[in-house]
Amino acid sequence: MMHSRFLYVKFLSIWVHTFPFHDANDYMSLVSFLDACPSLETFALTTPTEPMEHESIIGDPSHPRQMPGHRHGKLKSMKVLGFNSTKSLIELMVHIIENTGSLESLSLDTTYYVVRCSDGISDTCSSMRKRTQMEAPRPLLAIQTHIQGKVPSTVKLDVLEPCSRCHAS
Repeated sequence: MMHSRFLYVKFLSIWVHTFPFHDANDYMSLVSFLDACPSLETFALTTPTEPMEHESIIGDPSHPRQMPGHRHGKLKSMKVLGFNSTKSLIELMVHIIENTGSLESLSLDTTYYVVRCSDGISDTCSSMRKRTQMEAPRPLLAIQTHIQGKVPSTVKLDVLEPCSRCHAS
């Protein structure tokens, strides 16, 4: 738990560079950063780009953890780059959705694109990391199963999927 307060921070960007987290230090531990920034309006999270093994929520029969009592009253926008099916990341997303009444937009980018072919800048998508064929559908399934139904109608959910043209098998 963070004991400092960052009263004037409105934008927070966190890059997670290593994986896996230890049990006591997973994505849910980022809630303490949100609590330490009571004026936070925009939160951006980038997950590791290196190939990783993680505890996926897909096929996990246990119930997701919850952290009651944490409210994030000014958070309006959140974006996750490299969204994946890691159980603790899904738990963090559900926590934010359920405890942030001010949330207006949630963007979950299941890729690591720097440039997309649909942007008109390039003919192909550039990617910091390309997902394997087996891994690619897991983040989308996790979103459909654990997140979409919890997002209020007042929140714009934007799910960015791998480009079917550039990532066709």
